[in-house]
Amino acid sequence: MKPYIRTLGVIFSIALNVAFVGAYAYRTVTARPTFAYEEIQLSSAQHARMVSGRDRFIVTIDQIGNNIIDLQVELIAAIAAEPADRNAIDAKLDQIRAQQQLMQHTVVEHLTEDKEILNPDQRKQFFAVLKRRIQSQSVPGPPWLPRDRTRQP
Repeated sequence: MKPYIRTLGVIFSIALNVAFVGAYAYRTVTARPTFAYEEIQLSSAQHARMVSGRDRFIVTIDQIGNNIIDLQVELIAAIAAEPADRNAIDAKLDQIRAQQQLMQHTVVEHLTEDKEILNPDQRKQFFAVLKRRIQSQSVPGPPWLPRDRTRQP
């Protein structure tokens, strides 16, 4: 009787572990953030055009984002310098603003391209998704502030 119970216990334990690993894997895969266009119904041709534009857009904003990060690190170094050179700080701020403006321009151009792919009903849904996502973001701020802050009404 004991070997039977032991075997049953091992099988049950293995099944339970497989279920936990499977549930974790499923949750990890399905918890992936979606792109806004994935929340609306697209034809296969529209989807292909959106993916193509998205891929180009991501490469561009990653490059700009990396430039901004590098400039922010340089700005911190300029502020930390003894003595701090206000002209160097202001010049670095100007460079950061230029990259941020380029980022905003790039986003607007990308959204304008996406808009042309969609029909009027899809546009309405797409921009509703974007508005909802923007409104649900946490409060922006400097990197030393906690990221889990919620937006104050």
